Amino acid sequence: MPALPPSALIARHVEKLRSQSGVEKVEQLLHGHGFRIEGPSVTHYGRPVTEQDCYDYKQAVREVYGDAAYSFARVNFVLGGCRCPACAA
Repeated sequence: MPALPPSALIARHVEKLRSQSGVEKVEQLLHGHGFRIEGPSVTHYGRPVTEQDCYDYKQAVREVYGDAAYSFARVNFVLGGCRCPACAA
């Protein structure tokens, strides 16, 4: 399976979070850390998402949701082909 682009990895994870924890906490995660979902696309501080942004996103997940949610996110990103510093380690 080919690696998903960074924006797709984040968008897919956000959808999972929305189904599990509701919109308010997800909005805190996104807007509090510079991420924005615009249709199928994700931006970070108004620019396209990079692999480094995937790392930053997972750190934001850890901050907002805790270590268990971070571990879950990391596994999903690794399976999706993420190569950020956290997933490549």
